[in-house]
Amino acid sequence: MNITMNRAELLSAAQKAAAIASESAPLESLKGALLETSAASNTLTITATNIETSLEQKLSCPTGEDDAVVMNAKLLAGMLGLMSGETVELRRLPESRVLSLRSGETAYEWTIIERGEFPKMQFPFPEDTVTVRGIPSMARRTMFATEDNKDKPLLKCVNFMFTQEGLKGASYNGRSMVTAKGDDKSTGNASLLVPAAALEKLAELCTDQDEFKVGTTGPSIVFMRPGLTFSTRLMEGDFVDIGYLMGSIRNQFTVLSDVADLRRTLQAVATMDPKGRVKLAFDGGRITFSCKSELGSAVESMDVVPLTGAPQGEFWYLVPELMNSLKALSGTVTLGIAQAGMLNLSTEKAYYMQSAMREPAVPPVAVQAQSKEAKPKKIPAKAKKPSKSAAKKAA
Repeated sequence: MNITMNRAELLSAAQKAAAIASESAPLESLKGALLETSAASNTLTITATNIETSLEQKLSCPTGEDDAVVMNAKLLAGMLGLMSGETVELRRLPESRVLSLRSGETAYEWTIIERGEFPKMQFPFPEDTVTVRGIPSMARRTMFATEDNKDKPLLKCVNFMFTQEGLKGASYNGRSMVTAKGDDKSTGNASLLVPAAALEKLAELCTDQDEFKVGTTGPSIVFMRPGLTFSTRLMEGDFVDIGYLMGSIRNQFTVLSDVADLRRTLQAVATMDPKGRVKLAFDGGRITFSCKSELGSAVESMDVVPLTGAPQGEFWYLVPELMNSLKALSGTVTLGIAQAGMLNLSTEKAYYMQSAMREPAVPPVAVQAQSKEAKPKKIPAKAKKPSKSAAKKAA
């Protein structure tokens, strides 16, 4: 290996590889990044994996030989980050197991691992792939309704549905559900369960304008674009029937509003109890948000446009989940209240549903204060009169 390339470019790729490689892997090679040079294509390929998820990046780089070495991914990123030169040199002599890195006035030498058993990525056939754009937007609209529950793995995944109308995404955590529209050109007939953690990593590596070719290879889904390939193992199981859930909802009334106005009003009262519950009180063309805690209470109202039914009633919802949905949605929204107070928000790009909660109990501090006030005050016992014999002794 004998290459010279831009240090910042290599550092960025090494940091992405370090985010994938597992420091707790049983094999030393799985903690590392595979660096491969190709004389034919003048590229440096960096691959990292934790078995469940893999990432391959290709960087343009003049090289006169083919080589492959494995070195600790986090260590490589750390060394490159400490260097100050504009370019970096990677060198190793033939048959040597020592790789040297030089940049500016800094030089490192590190014992590498030969490629050995480093896992190879599997790629789908081009004719079996579909084109997908807008991965970060899809992640933002769906991931907030997932939950990291080790006993219910399907709650921590996003359902990618390739339909005749394009890509749709859905997630459900037992209390909230969301469906979102994706690229309308990503047509097909498949339903795949993508781990939310892997989708989050992929969203950090791209923009909405990036176009991927997406396909499956056995148990994994693979996202491919020039210079980057991302693969993650799909989850198995039967996802909740989103179509049935949505079809069973019958709104008692609906109102029209703006997501930004709802978000601002919720933020104003949620400061009182950000992790608690908020009350939405409907009265015709007005919604009143209120939140209370042991610190006090906050109330703010806003105007809405009644659409169907008679908007009336009071309902309680979890602040964090409602806030996350309003941060993920945008534009004009139809807000509906269905049976049992179920709240649903519908925009052009997404549909969100959250179950109603019970009114919170009296805050513990208040209960303690009441109990203390209710306790009767102790009345001191009357002093006993001294006996005649005690009085004589005292005299």
